[in-house]
Amino acid sequence: MSHNAAPAENLLYALYVDTYMPEKPTQKEEEYFARQEAERRRKHAQEQAAKAAAEERERLRALHHMRCPKCGSQLEEIAYSNIHIDRCTSCEGVWLDKGELEAVSKKEAGFLGKLLGRG
Repeated sequence: MSHNAAPAENLLYALYVDTYMPEKPTQKEEEYFARQEAERRRKHAQEQAAKAAAEERERLRALHHMRCPKCGSQLEEIAYSNIHIDRCTSCEGVWLDKGELEAVSKKEAGFLGKLLGRG
């Protein structure tokens, strides 16, 4: 709904009242239309908040994607035992995505297995 829709609705309502309701609307009618308007505004505010939150999530994802959590440098993907892990090009830290630690520990039963309580 565009910003011009609300004034148009108000104008239509005013024309309707002038044409079909020569008397002033009752208190209940005014309350009904006030509730309708409040509900419309509440829904619009919720939609705007959801849209802003989604845009912020996307902005943060793009800002931090493939960046080292420690130093902020670029990460490169390397293959380790056919598992793709991320390594920092600056501090050489190694970062694992979800499930990669378990996959590595299955292939390397030594230290990682003991670390994860499997050895």
